[in-house]
Amino acid sequence: MKCRRIIYTSQSTKQFNKRDLLDLLHDSRAFNTMDNISGVLMHKNGLFLQIIEGKSKDLENLIERLRRDTRHNNLKIIDDQSIEDRTFANWSMGCADFDDPTLSLIPGIRTDLSAPTVINNLITNLPELVTLLLQNND
Repeated sequence: MKCRRIIYTSQSTKQFNKRDLLDLLHDSRAFNTMDNISGVLMHKNGLFLQIIEGKSKDLENLIERLRRDTRHNNLKIIDDQSIEDRTFANWSMGCADFDDPTLSLIPGIRTDLSAPTVINNLITNLPELVTLLLQNND
């Protein structure tokens, strides 16, 4: 089935602790399940990086909601493409815990996640990232 994948970054407007992230994930999973959107959310030092997948119209609606969400700002789409198959088909919203030492193997995780070269490395290494995330979320 033809889908769309959007990768974006944004800056949190407040300090997020583990509880805040769990609340955000709970809300995201509920809405994404209703909208048939899948993906993964990454957070480090106030920066979010999210990969979302689904039907084009559903993703456009989600992006509009995200732009209005006051928990973050400066939303920048860094990759937007059509895909044949979803990478995160079984996740209404996964989450990467950057404190997990196994994720430090991915280039950029232990450095400045906001740097364009780091983001490009993460996108280039998406298959490796997916493998590690799936292992850590079983």
